[in-house]
Amino acid sequence: MREGRGWLRVVAAAFAAGADTWAEGKVTVHRVRGGFNNALYRVDADGQRYACKLCVADECRRAAREYAALRLLHEAGLDIAPQPLWLDESCTIVPFPAVAYWWLPGEPLSPSPTTQQLASLLDSFQRLHTLQPGDFEDYDIPDAWFHWFDFAPYLAELHGFLAEHGPWLAATAPEGRDLRDRLARLVDGCGEVVLTAAVNPGRESVPLRLCRVDPNLANTVWSGDGRLRWVDWEYSGWGDPALELADLRWHAALAELSEAQHAWLRDNYRQPAGDHAFEERLVVWDRLLATRWPFLILRWLWSEHHGPDRVRLTRLVADPAEMRARLVRFIERAEYLASSAGPSTRGRKSFVTLTKF
Repeated sequence: MREGRGWLRVVAAAFAAGADTWAEGKVTVHRVRGGFNNALYRVDADGQRYACKLCVADECRRAAREYAALRLLHEAGLDIAPQPLWLDESCTIVPFPAVAYWWLPGEPLSPSPTTQQLASLLDSFQRLHTLQPGDFEDYDIPDAWFHWFDFAPYLAELHGFLAEHGPWLAATAPEGRDLRDRLARLVDGCGEVVLTAAVNPGRESVPLRLCRVDPNLANTVWSGDGRLRWVDWEYSGWGDPALELADLRWHAALAELSEAQHAWLRDNYRQPAGDHAFEERLVVWDRLLATRWPFLILRWLWSEHHGPDRVRLTRLVADPAEMRARLVRFIERAEYLASSAGPSTRGRKSFVTLTKF
């Protein structure tokens, strides 16, 4: 499909001007604020409505990855994502790789979804995790970003965060040194978990499924038909569904869900048939991701003080005092998880008292 090749120049003009709204002839574009690594525009042209997303050009190949996932989802008929139009990585009209798709009407879920919305959210992941590489060999789908099929790189990333941002945190008030030391203990604990883990997270040992990687509720679209759909597939690819389930638990965007809601998601998720090591991998992923999120908050605080850590097309606007309070809460929930002994983190017991965080 070639829809939008004409209006891409209007998007380019809006981006160059830094305008939230830009009109030329019969084309009007509106900037939709959201993701840090992209610039999204709603395009109204010739009585149709489209979405055009400009992506940071990096090794992730975000626009190409998103377009490939949207094509596959459309072919599979899952109806959990918008229908793709085209991919333009030439950077000749706009200065970044671009992907276009039909606009999805609706609104994102709130941080406190209803029972119906929560069920639809889980259903979207269940259907997504039915897609396997062997059924779509003609599609050029890469491995999911951040799904490295090895615990060691995740542990190395945590050590890197601590080395880069820890000294700055220790020099801040209040209680910066104590917070740095608590993060260091969490990283050491993850090291022990990885060292003693008997499960193999390698690509050849995991039943690969299509994974979103990003469960941010801001990327959902809830429409009048009661169906939940997702936008922003720039990290997607073949990955470990146990890692995806852990991300669904610990992502900051789902921090407002109640303990009962988180427990319901875990209890009702149907893991892939024959994946006998799913629970063992999930325990390790839970520890690593619960520890990673405080560092992501710390990275934002560091960037607010020193400037962006890398090229970003959108800046997160937030209150540093509120983000520091969230850092403390996320350290506390990671500490609680680390102190919980016994059963797998899949069940309800491991989530008791987490709601206060």
